Amino acid sequence: MRTTLKRGMGRAATLNGNGRAVLPPPVRDPMRRYRQPPPPRQTTRGLVGRVFGWIMLALVVVASGIAGGLYLYGHETLGAIGAHTKGAIAASKDKNLKPIATPSAPATALVVGYDARKGADQSTLADSRSDTIMLIRADPTNNTLSLLSFPRDLQVPIYCDGSDVPVAQDRINTAWTRCSEHERGTLDTVAHLTGLPINYLITVNFHGFKLLVNKLHGVYMAVDHRYINTVSGPGGYAKIDLRPGYQRLDGQQALDFVRFRHTDSDLYRLARQQLFLEALKDRLAGSLHITEIPPLIGAVKGSVEVVKPGAGAPSIAEIQSYAGLGYHLPAGHLFRNSIPNLVDCGYLNAQVCANPSDIESAVQSFQHPDVTLPGRANAIALGRKVHPVKSKALAKSAITTLVLNGTTIGGLARDTSYKLGLDGYHTVLLPPPSRADAPTSTHYSNTVYFDSVQPNAKQAARQLAVAMGPHTTIARLAPEIAPIAQQAGNPLTVVVVGTAFGGEIVNPEANIAPAPVHEAPSVAPASSYISSAIRAANRVPFRVLTPTVLASNSGLAQLDPVRVFKPAAHRHELVTTFYTLGGNVYWQVIETDWTDAPILRKPTGKYPLKDGRKLDLYTNGGHIHMAVLRSGRASYWVVNTLRDELSNETMLAIARGLAPLGK
Repeated sequence: MRTTLKRGMGRAATLNGNGRAVLPPPVRDPMRRYRQPPPPRQTTRGLVGRVFGWIMLALVVVASGIAGGLYLYGHETLGAIGAHTKGAIAASKDKNLKPIATPSAPATALVVGYDARKGADQSTLADSRSDTIMLIRADPTNNTLSLLSFPRDLQVPIYCDGSDVPVAQDRINTAWTRCSEHERGTLDTVAHLTGLPINYLITVNFHGFKLLVNKLHGVYMAVDHRYINTVSGPGGYAKIDLRPGYQRLDGQQALDFVRFRHTDSDLYRLARQQLFLEALKDRLAGSLHITEIPPLIGAVKGSVEVVKPGAGAPSIAEIQSYAGLGYHLPAGHLFRNSIPNLVDCGYLNAQVCANPSDIESAVQSFQHPDVTLPGRANAIALGRKVHPVKSKALAKSAITTLVLNGTTIGGLARDTSYKLGLDGYHTVLLPPPSRADAPTSTHYSNTVYFDSVQPNAKQAARQLAVAMGPHTTIARLAPEIAPIAQQAGNPLTVVVVGTAFGGEIVNPEANIAPAPVHEAPSVAPASSYISSAIRAANRVPFRVLTPTVLASNSGLAQLDPVRVFKPAAHRHELVTTFYTLGGNVYWQVIETDWTDAPILRKPTGKYPLKDGRKLDLYTNGGHIHMAVLRSGRASYWVVNTLRDELSNETMLAIARGLAPLGK
């Protein structure tokens, strides 16, 4: 039944029973050469894909500055990684850990890495530190994964034991040490900071992470410059010895890489974590052999806890939904987010502060990734026409919906229905004397149910989910909801409003991120010294290119500026490392005959150039992270800084300017 706004409000006031009407209210040899083990075989990829799709859960693993993903399977294993420590069990009962509406709904996991160690330097849970805090959102409805990292020195209100009153204003990682229930304290603190419903809490330590990477026979990723410190101890920092280039890292090397922050800052460590997570996801999804799965399970037991509301282990249905997403994630559908505009708080202990509006902006980008942005950013940087975003959106007037109250808040269904109608949606009502109440009144999140037998119902639910705000999921029409929908004439959707509803209808167009504005490249001619340095190290069996332009204020790195090595059996690599931004930030040109390296699998765009060369772009959100020229039997990569500080146009100018050595 279609209603006018005035009529809809009046009938809702008398029919839903929700009260009176409420109006809208030491250094090793720098030139040493070594041979890496061959990359894992890919002959059983199809079999592994089928296994992943049914029996493996995509979990995110982070350990004290570490982010990674792994797949687990089997009832016994799932039980072993369920909540078992005091803090994890307490967190499973916390009001800030919310159940998901259905296993196919978007889910958010809070991943906490802590530095409990084994052996001579072992520590207890109580005196360990949560050096990594990250949110990860998996959304099967649009096939996206979003990451949002928090600097460990970010000053925030600290909440403990489920209280809504902060116990202190301190670094975010002190929630682990200040609160007696470490996991719960971190959960409460992040939930209050972001206002997001968190569905899973995942904790992991050093030991499990190293075992995981080693059982995988390492993970391939690009090391952006020479990392060297051979002496550690009191007053120093951890040992590390990594050389630049795209290469295989074992467990200890990966741990060293993602924990490092001593010559840059915590912001660059967060970038290392997120890039490592992406590399590990590619390793698992691209070439994991079926025989490698059992050792992975043994590696993770005792090192990981996966906490869900009410305790218990993740279900097989949850596994089926999120495993498939992690395995089949399209190019450009993993989004790395961080809080912008962080500033020094001015305290002696070097805390960083963020404006609440910047936190909210990061949360919104995290919740609403725009899958059209990478393509639009590429086109703008290339100087090509940007086509308007094609929308499959239905007219609001074509979206019929019944609103039900899933809480004990009087008038909530009536007022929400009124606001949706005011925004142009076609709201319907129940006939008298039925009340507009959901079967239960304990809903926190909003749920938009869709009638799958009706055309366009799922698309209608997606649009309404955006309109209802961030705490909203979609689901097929549930058996307990279907009879109520029948009474209202079987609308396309039924909205059950929870206590998390912010009271305002969201404009869907607000979630289309603005594309970068085209700008002139910031480059300068490369000196002959660059070509001379590359020629001196030239020992590769393919044509070598040299940059003719560099990013402004760049120069050759002091340590390992040019390196030649074998990243895999029968594969060769020449990497040239440049510094910029005061000498502490690095970008690279990598040249290799490993043209099917894991990192190259899924470009966000392929473009032919006028000179006959082919250009592949790898874009995260609106930033080009890699521009790859393909010519003959080699590929030539321009790799941005860890935080993508080189503009898109600068990246393209460097890539286009690569020319044969000596010309």
